[in-house]
Amino acid sequence: MTIVQGQIESLKRIKEKLNQNGITRFNSIGEINDFIKNYETEKHEIYKQIEHKLNLQIKDLQEHCAQHQQFYDNLKTQATNRLNDKVKKLKNKYDRINAKSTNNLIIQIIYLIRLKILKSKKTKLEKNFEKIIHKQTYTAEYKVISRKKIIDDYKRNKEKIISERCLPKYKELAFTKKFIEELYPLIAGAIGENLVVKELEKLSDKYILFNDFSMDFKTPIFNKKENDRIFSIQIDHLLVADSGIFILETKNWSKKSIESFDLRSPIKQIMRTSYALFKILNSDSKHLEIDLKSHHWGNKKIPVRNIVVMINEKPKEEFKYVKVKTLNELNRYITFFDPIFDDSEVKSISDYLRMKKN
Repeated sequence: MTIVQGQIESLKRIKEKLNQNGITRFNSIGEINDFIKNYETEKHEIYKQIEHKLNLQIKDLQEHCAQHQQFYDNLKTQATNRLNDKVKKLKNKYDRINAKSTNNLIIQIIYLIRLKILKSKKTKLEKNFEKIIHKQTYTAEYKVISRKKIIDDYKRNKEKIISERCLPKYKELAFTKKFIEELYPLIAGAIGENLVVKELEKLSDKYILFNDFSMDFKTPIFNKKENDRIFSIQIDHLLVADSGIFILETKNWSKKSIESFDLRSPIKQIMRTSYALFKILNSDSKHLEIDLKSHHWGNKKIPVRNIVVMINEKPKEEFKYVKVKTLNELNRYITFFDPIFDDSEVKSISDYLRMKKN
């Protein structure tokens, strides 16, 4: 399996932009793709989760309400029994005194007073029976009534409550979707680059892949063809092989994009980069830093081959110095070339590039 170093540049930029906007849920392009694909399903799942939580809340309230109802019923029964006992005792006292007979006028008056008092107490208790019970059980009854009211309200307005509770998550989801859609050109590039990496990983461990390879030049490289100076290079994928160096530029373009005159030519882009890298790797001074074995004919050249990898469509035309390949053609093209470097030379080239990259 290919030795891979570094993360694809577009994925790093996507993560930075997502983090800047407080979106931290994605760790890969695959996760972003799954989010876009399953957006409606995720919305439905949010609804189901909120509904489930509300049902559990209602169930919990019902259980607590049943416990409070039991407590209230017991309390009311006890209060009723106590009050009935008081009424019964007053009646018994009344009946006992009323059954007594005496010829003593004073005692008769005392009995009449006592009977009047007992009857008054009994009448008062009987008249205020419900009020007395309610006073002794009010707190317990209130807890039952309040919970029943909440349960009834939840059941009656269930859809509205679920919708209100879903709203913050829906807004967060919609914000993420909108932001992802705005980033789609960058995401499309990352998807393409990720597919290229996956394809190159199928090669053996004799290949070393640098993702997002960039170099700055203290002394700019003069580009004769364009009559300008190259101050830096940035490469999607740089593959070091025993047959030389491969520069890979990935384009996840549609047929319409390929035919558009507004988009910058990837051929010109890769040729400029290739020229600078070739000059750096094959200058006389660099041969002192890169340990290549001597050949009796002279110093060996490090070939730099250019590939534009098209994920979807590719032009029918052929181009000078640059091969345009689809993903399926890529590895077959790379492995076509005969080896010219041994393992130690490949390592020396890759070590030099690793040291010089930004």
